[in-house]
Amino acid sequence: MSTVTIGCRLPSGLIIDLGDNKTPSVELAGQRQAQERSKIITLSNEDYGTTEVDASFWEAFKARVGPDFAPIKSGAVFEAKTEKEAKAIAKDLKTKKTGHEPLEQEIGEIKKA
Repeated sequence: MSTVTIGCRLPSGLIIDLGDNKTPSVELAGQRQAQERSKIITLSNEDYGTTEVDASFWEAFKARVGPDFAPIKSGAVFEAKTEKEAKAIAKDLKTKKTGHEPLEQEIGEIKKA
């Protein structure tokens, strides 16, 4: 069984399935799980989780959801061959918005991003 590393930049991760009620779903680790390996208190665009997924499951999932699946299209979920490659991809994606970034907060003249 070959596997692929799936990176997920969504705060709570994502549960993916093949929709056939036979194959178990897979929970992709997200930014929250990434905090477990970091001392950073708040989530940032640099945080991401990784999950090893069976390569044939991942290919079937991508075929099921199509190329316009929002999390993949936005870079919120990405595929890598290794953990090292996932780190490089996440670094390239850190400026790309997923739509789940914290809201900018402003109190009077005090502005916190």
